[in-house]
Amino acid sequence: MARSLASNHDDKRQRILDVAAALFASTSYESARLVDIAAACNVSKSALYHYFPSKEVLLYVIISEHIMSSVAELETIAHGSGSSRERLTSLVRAMVKRAAEKRHEHMVLTNDLKFLPALQQQEIKLAQAKALDFVVELLNDINPHLMRRRREGASYALFLYGSMISTATWYRRGGGMTPHELADRLTEVFLKGFDGGDHPPGYR
Repeated sequence: MARSLASNHDDKRQRILDVAAALFASTSYESARLVDIAAACNVSKSALYHYFPSKEVLLYVIISEHIMSSVAELETIAHGSGSSRERLTSLVRAMVKRAAEKRHEHMVLTNDLKFLPALQQQEIKLAQAKALDFVVELLNDINPHLMRRRREGASYALFLYGSMISTATWYRRGGGMTPHELADRLTEVFLKGFDGGDHPPGYR
């Protein structure tokens, strides 16, 4: 008979992921030890292995669950209802909120992806590219003139995308501005130059 999962299995698993992400982000993946993660979670090392058989598996799960859940959320927004401007506003809000709440996971993705096997790295990078594609789609709907050439379109999309995800490196909740407000200000600043704008002189 198959062994049933404990009622708090998912909570313990998430606790391990959260602690490991914080430790990897603060001390680096290379120097972090499974025994330290187990101690911080108040579980034995053998119990930790029950959830994650190796540190590499733990790293992959942190990164993949972070990026895949982000892509799913952004896809729902980008292909949802509302005008292109409304959907872009919602997308920026979602990404800034996620960057603020998942700071450790974002830092692990940025700093430690290189420690995963090549195929897993490729999987993550493809997911990141998909997330960027949603930004490209919405910007193209808002101002197809500026997005008509691939080089320029990629630059605009990457500029906005980078502004959103960089929130994870500097935003602090005690700073007096909520993620929602920060996202709306970012959207306003970007669109006031992008929506209805044209290429700078000499770059047409």
